[in-house]
Amino acid sequence: MKILKAFEESPKLIAFDNKNLINNANIKIKNNHLTFNKGNEFFVFLDNFNREKELFFNIKKDLKTTIYLMSSQSRSIDIKYNFLLEENSSLKLITNFVATRKTASKIDFEFNLRENSELDLMNALTFKGDLALNTLVLLKGQQAKVNLDLLNVGGDESNYIVKQNVEHLEKYTVSNINNWLISTEKAKLSYSVTGFIEKGKEFSKCNQSNKGIMLSDTSEIIVEPKLLIDEYNVEASHGAAIGQMDELQLYYLLSRGLTEQEAKSLIISGYTNPFISNIENKDFADKLTSQISRLIRRKAKV
Repeated sequence: MKILKAFEESPKLIAFDNKNLINNANIKIKNNHLTFNKGNEFFVFLDNFNREKELFFNIKKDLKTTIYLMSSQSRSIDIKYNFLLEENSSLKLITNFVATRKTASKIDFEFNLRENSELDLMNALTFKGDLALNTLVLLKGQQAKVNLDLLNVGGDESNYIVKQNVEHLEKYTVSNINNWLISTEKAKLSYSVTGFIEKGKEFSKCNQSNKGIMLSDTSEIIVEPKLLIDEYNVEASHGAAIGQMDELQLYYLLSRGLTEQEAKSLIISGYTNPFISNIENKDFADKLTSQISRLIRRKAKV
């Protein structure tokens, strides 16, 4: 397995391919089920992992943990990740999916949150080729909460089709979705973002924010923010702000003595920094920053 050097010796590493397993963290693993019953920071790495069965993650009751989920692939995959957060548990999940060559892949996430559980989901997408990413969050217990942050930097002729669905199935549930989208050259980013509050699930909150910048005339970003609300006594909002780089903003920065490269980099950092600044592991953050810089500098000539 080709594991990122910064993590290959970590005592918190769990790594898969289709034949081998590394379990330095001594997490219980059986029949594609990973059970986390101790709080810590874990690194889960998948190398061309592609099985017909789902991969299950069970976060036990009262547990607080952080998981960095990374994958590297040289061929197309079709995989589903299924997470269960038991009562009073807390999970911060940071993902980064990398393709070493152009592929056409599908990745599904399903999260089931029980009472008073909290999910902080951070998806980093710097994928080559075509990617269909579907995320479904089911808030099944009162006081369940999800914060979903996504940073997507598309380059080359990559095509992203992303669906995000959050269903409020109990009272007093909360969801916040923040998407930062950057499209360069001929990349196409298509997003469907849906929040649903079921009738009778009052006092729930459902908020969405989508911001996108296109760095070339041939790049494309499409966002459809949707709210399906069957209850009156709730809080809900959504919005999308998509466009080219602001010429007035660029002119202002140039007038303050910045070079064109510095000015463009500063504008782009307004999309990348809110995401990267929330990543606590420096090695992971540095690796992601490097991936983004290569994409943007090469394709957008920044």
